[in-house]
Amino acid sequence: MQKWRVIKNEAYDGAMNMAIDEAITISYKEGKCKPTLRFYTWNPHCLTIGYFQKLEKEVDIEKCKELNLDYVRRATGGRAVLHQNELTYSVVVGEDNALMDKSINNSYKFISEGIANGLKLEGIEIDNLSKGERISREKISAACFNAHASYEITINNKKVVGSAQHRNDGVILQHGSIVLDFNVDDLYEIIKTKSPEIKERAKRFTLSKASGIENEIGKKLDIKNLEDSIIIGMAEIFNVEFEEEGLTEYELSLAHSLYNKYSSYEYKNKR
Repeated sequence: MQKWRVIKNEAYDGAMNMAIDEAITISYKEGKCKPTLRFYTWNPHCLTIGYFQKLEKEVDIEKCKELNLDYVRRATGGRAVLHQNELTYSVVVGEDNALMDKSINNSYKFISEGIANGLKLEGIEIDNLSKGERISREKISAACFNAHASYEITINNKKVVGSAQHRNDGVILQHGSIVLDFNVDDLYEIIKTKSPEIKERAKRFTLSKASGIENEIGKKLDIKNLEDSIIIGMAEIFNVEFEEEGLTEYELSLAHSLYNKYSSYEYKNKR
């Protein structure tokens, strides 16, 4: 049975959260850590944009400042995600790990099955995992949660967990948002649209496709209990043993060095 590291939830700002994820991938690539499952939250709340998105074209930076919302560019692709009332996870593991499929879709499915198992342990009923859907281009905005990708977790056909994956030098980084309470109003305050009418249409469409777990089940969740259930659920599906550990001194040093990159406006606005 494989032994994996689990790092329990701590809150950081956007740049540090992204720096830590990259630091762990570097540490893993250099053989200095085990496969790692990490949980985290965001302080202050933060908008992450996909690696290939254009910041100034798609995000109202002044409105972010007005609402005290951080913003940062992810290493992974996809569209913008507003991280507010959620538990975020990341998985770092080698492509050559026996548990991981060479296919991105199949590895997505495997990780989603682990998270889904944890949600079921919390008594949360989810939809069957599916291959996603096609959304016409005119209905796709800069926001991530208005489309269901392959094997993403939904309740009542509304996405409640959104994930993105990046592979580099044989290492997989997948991170994602396990949304508790979905706030479409704040999201579209900072996502640019061409007119107020288009904004309202986009909000209505997104609400038909996305939600939070608490919104759908009608009750509050204890984030610590949710974290523990997901750890157990993933351990069962992965057939691994999780050992709770913190970041190493090497990873912390790397993260502090990488922080300057992720916090710089030059990097945030690189496209």
